[in-house]
Amino acid sequence: MRRMPGAVALITTRDPANDQPAGLAASAVIPVSMEPPSMLIAVNRGASAHAAIERAGRYCVNLLGTTQTALVGLFSSSDMRDKRFASEDWDYHEGMPYLPNACANVFCDVRTTLVFGTHELFIGEAFHVRTAAEEGSDPLGWIDGGFARLGQLS
Repeated sequence: MRRMPGAVALITTRDPANDQPAGLAASAVIPVSMEPPSMLIAVNRGASAHAAIERAGRYCVNLLGTTQTALVGLFSSSDMRDKRFASEDWDYHEGMPYLPNACANVFCDVRTTLVFGTHELFIGEAFHVRTAAEEGSDPLGWIDGGFARLGQLS
């Protein structure tokens, strides 16, 4: 599995139980369909954001760029949970946190789920999509335990 490249995203939501933002770093994110437009995220059921996504029934996929690697550390360590949304980099759409300077933001309502092993797959129908207003950096990837640049070959 380490040799399979994937885009790096921050999955964010607002937990209705405490009205606080929640999130995690993920590379198991894929588009599912154009009709209806939808995204799949795979979330470890032990992750703190898992329950928040279940309760909220919605999430935002923030596709990171190569200049945003530091955010991955914040969202990968439970010790950093209280610092994840502390910066002024965040904005909100319908109450959900998102990074306006991400390569793209895809806001989804959960339509179906599937538990498999340690993870739960959430398939969400996109209700709003934002793309970066300007070209800032290539999309960030993950392969073989490290970051990679995802870009066109020519």
